[in-house]
Amino acid sequence: MLEFLSERGKKWVRTLPPLVKAHFDNFYNMYDKETNPKGLINMGTAESHLVNGEVCDLLRKAAERMDLTGYNIHYNKFEGSDEFRSAIADHWQKLIFGAGSEVKLSKENVAVCAGCTVALETLATLLAEPGDVFLIPSPYYSSFVDDIHERAGVIPVGVPCDESLDREAFEEAYAGVVKEGKRVRAVLFSSPNNPVGTVYGEAAVRGLLDFAMEHDLDVISDEIYAQTVFDPEAEFVSTLKLVPDAYRHRVHVTSSFAKDFVLSGFRTGFCISFNPCIIQGFASIIYYSCVSSHTQSLLTALLRSPELPGIMELSRKRLAQAYDMITNGFEAIGVQTMKAQAGIFVMADFSAYMEKQEFEAEHTLWERIYNELMINVSPGQLFGCTRPGWFRACYAFDRDTVEEACRRLKTLKI
Repeated sequence: MLEFLSERGKKWVRTLPPLVKAHFDNFYNMYDKETNPKGLINMGTAESHLVNGEVCDLLRKAAERMDLTGYNIHYNKFEGSDEFRSAIADHWQKLIFGAGSEVKLSKENVAVCAGCTVALETLATLLAEPGDVFLIPSPYYSSFVDDIHERAGVIPVGVPCDESLDREAFEEAYAGVVKEGKRVRAVLFSSPNNPVGTVYGEAAVRGLLDFAMEHDLDVISDEIYAQTVFDPEAEFVSTLKLVPDAYRHRVHVTSSFAKDFVLSGFRTGFCISFNPCIIQGFASIIYYSCVSSHTQSLLTALLRSPELPGIMELSRKRLAQAYDMITNGFEAIGVQTMKAQAGIFVMADFSAYMEKQEFEAEHTLWERIYNELMINVSPGQLFGCTRPGWFRACYAFDRDTVEEACRRLKTLKI
């Protein structure tokens, strides 16, 4: 039947990537201590399950409070309803600038779309031509590659660096791209970092902004984990707060309800920008990937719920507990981890379990962990790690699940 498709259509008739396939092949076979003790423990998908009950209860209350009239069940603005974008602006005003800041977010700075993936792809389309380059500090979120390249045609170039966002590393990467005859158009990074869980300090972010301004680049700051900071010694600072006023229109923040709010299935993300042409561009492109009017009304009520701050704080408390459990469990079996301060994942070094220190051996180890232990984790190669053996493990589960994962991994043979 493939011969009846166009050439561009044929490329989409393909199997899912192994990690995604592992998730959906076992979608109805997930681990449960009582009902399915041999099921898959999916530590490969970045979802939190720590406040499922509390969020579901809040959604029921929000459904009773939401303004549900004919207005909320028909077409609305493609970039999002005025009410929803205003609610987003109010919530993220406190998170990005602070309630008392002279810089104010409004609905005019917000465009809503069907997930953070769409927001990133749309920004790539609006900011760059196919073949242009985005510099991304690595390790980086693996799906950044697909988000900006698959349809927008933007080339991701990893910049290996640590939490300091080393200026020299960026200058070297920039020079290498220019030498190849390509144009660097923007810097894209996740703040806090995915997959490491680093919360970047002010000096590091300011240094990145200085680099971008010197080379006339836009900056995309994916702040989807901004409300998952569980380390009491770490403090999230938005890139938008640190950029000079005159350059604010060149910095764009993306986020979503998927991580901090435990609502990945709602497929609702957005872009915050002080460039009105970015917002107008979103309004045109998002015609193809709008969020339903009903979902927007429900999430508007959720954002305005008095119970929300307490649930977010409870989520961070449980994340800290789960993080301690997974790192202590890994340490007990001799697996070292990178320190995380935020997010719902940890980078763990399983290189001792590989026959050779090669990425092919890393993939073989992933297959063993998946097939023999029924655990899905993410190989570091996907995140631009320069050394084989690192794996990202998402740990935002209840105690039984985390303990079972550690018990299974203890049986892994070198």
